[in-house]
Amino acid sequence: MKRFSIKVRVTIWYAFFLTLLVCLIFASLIYTSNRLVQGDIQGDLQAVVEDSLVDISIENGRLEIDDDMVNYRDGIYVLVYQENNFIVTGALPSGINSEIPFISDTVRKIRDSGKEFYVYDHLISEEDFPDVWVRGLTSADLTASDPAIVFMMRMFFILLPALILLAAIGGYSITKRAFLPVSQITETAGHIEAGTDLSQRIGLEYKTGSKDEIYRLSATFDRMLDRLERSFEAERQFSNDASHELRTPLSVIMAQCEYALKKTSTEDEARTSLEVILGQSKKMSALISQLLTLARADQGTFRLELEELNVSEVTRMVALEQEAFAAERGIELQQDIEPDLYAKVDESLFMRLWINLISNSVKYGKDGGFVRVVLKAGDGLLTGQVIDDGIGIPGDALLKIWDRFYQVNPSRSDGNSAGLGLSMVKWIVTAHHGQITADSAVGQGTRFTFTLPLNNEKEINDYERESIEE
Repeated sequence: MKRFSIKVRVTIWYAFFLTLLVCLIFASLIYTSNRLVQGDIQGDLQAVVEDSLVDISIENGRLEIDDDMVNYRDGIYVLVYQENNFIVTGALPSGINSEIPFISDTVRKIRDSGKEFYVYDHLISEEDFPDVWVRGLTSADLTASDPAIVFMMRMFFILLPALILLAAIGGYSITKRAFLPVSQITETAGHIEAGTDLSQRIGLEYKTGSKDEIYRLSATFDRMLDRLERSFEAERQFSNDASHELRTPLSVIMAQCEYALKKTSTEDEARTSLEVILGQSKKMSALISQLLTLARADQGTFRLELEELNVSEVTRMVALEQEAFAAERGIELQQDIEPDLYAKVDESLFMRLWINLISNSVKYGKDGGFVRVVLKAGDGLLTGQVIDDGIGIPGDALLKIWDRFYQVNPSRSDGNSAGLGLSMVKWIVTAHHGQITADSAVGQGTRFTFTLPLNNEKEINDYERESIEE
């Protein structure tokens, strides 16, 4: 059985159980019919014997039997006995050679010479006269008593092979049709395995109107392919962007090293080259550090170190550190921070959240403009905002700003940005089980708003557990 395909095995089992079911139904019908027929035979036997009693009487010490008494009717033999098993009238059917004991008013089945018979005796007893027995006999053989049942049995055994054949053909046809989606799944998987096109889908929802288990399997398979395609595409894009971002500082480092080795003649020139190399190395180190953090986040291995912090003080400290950066462009860094707010957060990530948002707003703000930092609490949520009056973000780019390495206006970058800041922000907020949005108008400014639960240790543990399971 193991060598056969699933379709053949299912067909064999289908044909077997269908045939078995039909045989059981037929056997039950035959058994029921046999019981009914045998009951009718016994009833007829008793009725014929009792009808014959009107033709038998004992008068004046003599046994009188009417001449018109019927000794054989409808397969039933009627005999009259006197003492010593002497047959007064009637004859035994062929096949009975031994004497049968008398039992009054009871239908019995006897076997003699390989044949079965029903026997029914009735006793006629009178004083001063020997006992008289009226006996009825008929065959208990079903084939002799009901030819219709014999015909049915013969037809069943003749038609049984045709039934098995039809069951096999019908079962195989049904199974083949039922497993057709499985073949489509296998074919799609084979095409994907043979090539690199992850865009192929089974798409049973467009081919069939059913919503059965195969459809759900197909839909799950398609969703898995969607996720794999997105993952591979993100990985490909990530690799390309990371290679591009690392290529530039590496090229600068190599060029400065070659210049320092071949063309520098003074200590100042060598120092300048080393400073350039150091700056590019720091840029690479920062980029690699962010990439490692995001990679650990993607793998679900980054665990948050939660602690109860005065987030107002942490926010104010970060804002003060960013004032010097904002002052370089004449941007006023405004603070609207509600005092003494406490929340369970990861301190280093919470600081990174504010640093990335504020530095991003300063970088794309207007010279002489403002950046406002807002922090408040309400309804169990901590709400933070960074608002600027800078160049703004086009509407079609608002959803892309969270993508890694994406920069709305690379020309405004100072060369040290790799486009990972906002993607880090998005991950930090999500890891704290919060939400973040961005509203912007070109030429008017941008507002980033995030909310975090004030006490979210349980939610963060659930988030980390789900990340690890994924």
